[in-house]
Amino acid sequence: MRRVRVAVGRAPYDVLIGEGAVHGPQLRRCLGKGASGIVVSSARVMRLHGRALTQALDRAGFKAPVFLLRDGEAAKTTREWERTMGAMAKAGLDRSSFVIAFGGGSIGDAAGFAAATYMRGLRFIQIPTTLLAMVDSSVGGKTGVNLKAGKNLVGSFHQPSLVLADLAFLRTLPDRERQSGVFEIVKCGLLRSRALLELIERTRGLRRAAVEDLETAIAGAVTIKARIVESDEKESGDRILLNLGHTLGHALEAATAYRLFTHGEAVGHGLDFAVDLSETLGLTGAAAAKSMRASILAVGPRRPIRPAMVAPARKATFKDKKRAGATLREVLLEGPQKPSVVTMEAEVFAEEARRWLSKKAAGTRRVRGA
Repeated sequence: MRRVRVAVGRAPYDVLIGEGAVHGPQLRRCLGKGASGIVVSSARVMRLHGRALTQALDRAGFKAPVFLLRDGEAAKTTREWERTMGAMAKAGLDRSSFVIAFGGGSIGDAAGFAAATYMRGLRFIQIPTTLLAMVDSSVGGKTGVNLKAGKNLVGSFHQPSLVLADLAFLRTLPDRERQSGVFEIVKCGLLRSRALLELIERTRGLRRAAVEDLETAIAGAVTIKARIVESDEKESGDRILLNLGHTLGHALEAATAYRLFTHGEAVGHGLDFAVDLSETLGLTGAAAAKSMRASILAVGPRRPIRPAMVAPARKATFKDKKRAGATLREVLLEGPQKPSVVTMEAEVFAEEARRWLSKKAAGTRRVRGA
């Protein structure tokens, strides 16, 4: 079992990583005696893992109703948030209650935002069931829902009280969802850890990873995120680095109505773009760019970019939260482990994105027509 301490704000918390993490004593200790609350999950997650959660909660002496949201980004709507508020009120939650988020990143984001806003803030526990959620959304306190105008435009910083990353839940994870999480691990490696990149390349994107390798990869990514969040909880400084690859990634998700790409796939394309743009702008050399691309490619193929995505994705870049007026702060790379925050004209960035997307889409068209 690995433990990563996130020393942020007035209430630091632990991330426990390993087989059986949900069944350890930490859950009972965190909840305390006689705690009330609600579990927020989805029908699919409960069908796969509900029995394990029920057993863990029984051991902890915690009885709670289960409220089900839809899977994926469909959970992150203002309508689903309102439904969750109603369920919490019906369950009689008060300011001493807990919310337990049990599922992937979207469930964690939605449940966390409900916890942040009900009675101006309840404690909550993250029990992520996907690799992506374990290495990204369950840590750091970002919660929120989407609007039609863009992703995560409504949200709050609300740190969990405990994160339990039980590797047993990953046994049912489809390969595509595993790959989605690996792209976020690569992002952390590009920011601060050559060892993580070497592990990804050696295990071919964790496809050949032993349990120890998986623990190491998750703990490494979580540690990097934790140290960045500790220094900048509300994203006024270094926390922006965690957005590497996300401007284009979020734009692709919005351009395809969050239905085509997984979040990790979209970020994978965003990482490719960040490397290419860094080289185009002269921030990094050809050798360093080639090395970084090798780490991204090791994760494996992802859904391709199509011509119809180009124009809406370009337009979506203007809705990015890092935009301020006519400029945009973008995270680029001077080399592996050498991130650089560059202020660009939003119009210039959008045009660079359009060119890159058009080139990728044209390449896809040639491959299909060959």
